[in-house]
Amino acid sequence: MKRIAAIIAFVSVLFFTFPLWAGAVKILPESTSDRTFQFVKTASTFLGTPLAVNALIPNALVVMGKAESPNLFIEAAGIAYMLGQWTHDPGTSVKAIRSRDRLAPISIDTSLKEEDIHRHNIILLGKKNAYYRKIRSRLTGKGSFIQVVEDGLANGRDTLFVSDSKAGFYLANRRLFFKSGAYRGFFSFVKLGALIMKGDFDAALFDLDDPQAVRSCGKPVILAMGMGSSVPVEMLAVAKKRNRIVFKDLRSALKSGDKELALTTWKGAMETCYACHQGTADVKKYRKFVPLGEEHGYHQHIAEQFGLECSQCHSGTRSIVGYGN
Repeated sequence: MKRIAAIIAFVSVLFFTFPLWAGAVKILPESTSDRTFQFVKTASTFLGTPLAVNALIPNALVVMGKAESPNLFIEAAGIAYMLGQWTHDPGTSVKAIRSRDRLAPISIDTSLKEEDIHRHNIILLGKKNAYYRKIRSRLTGKGSFIQVVEDGLANGRDTLFVSDSKAGFYLANRRLFFKSGAYRGFFSFVKLGALIMKGDFDAALFDLDDPQAVRSCGKPVILAMGMGSSVPVEMLAVAKKRNRIVFKDLRSALKSGDKELALTTWKGAMETCYACHQGTADVKKYRKFVPLGEEHGYHQHIAEQFGLECSQCHSGTRSIVGYGN
């Protein structure tokens, strides 16, 4: 039980950095290519209605041929579903609905339009489709693998090739399941800080307990428990501190109605995030890749909607901003 608790503590501070190894599924050309492939983007959606808003929508289409096995179709559906869990909307508009356009993020190869190939990155499943031969000579993987091919089917658009149902299962149930929880948790944590600054403690408490908000980091936690990975001692110390702050100290501060205490406590939790994401004097940086600004930067949009400036969160030991540091 202590071991399980240790893993939970560790991963809950690593909303989106904990490396989930693909096991027998090879990731190419880099071991982190499946993490830096641009699955989503920020854009306006609900266009043509009073609800139009800037949001996260799919930047990739899941594509496969009709002749593939039922197992691969199942994984294609899983990939599309998990991508939908990560995003806010497929990117709808009144015009698209009226013209009966196919909504992202899934399509059969014969239904794919040329404009789709130039507009989206492509997640291409299996070899029994009209596009495999166009990238075949550039693929180097063997067995079950996932490989990102730059300018795969169109200039400026990448293709993520998924070799078989095993690789598809990994992409849906490991990588995208992880990302959907990690980013929801991250964005909700930013929202939590903004709510505290505005003095809305009831909403902040709800955000803290909502399964689709701060607790969305439960998805990465469950995956890490299943992987049973070793945890550095210094990381455990940081994670335990983070858990105490978020789920005990912060809750107590919010219930007391003390805004200054709640904000100081929230910033203390943010410092534990920095320990692993950016590194500190006591803890070596754990994140092994640079997150993409397109989706990661959505937290700035959240802050702006509350009328906040970067410096209200990023100062002192939390002053590092951007994604390459």
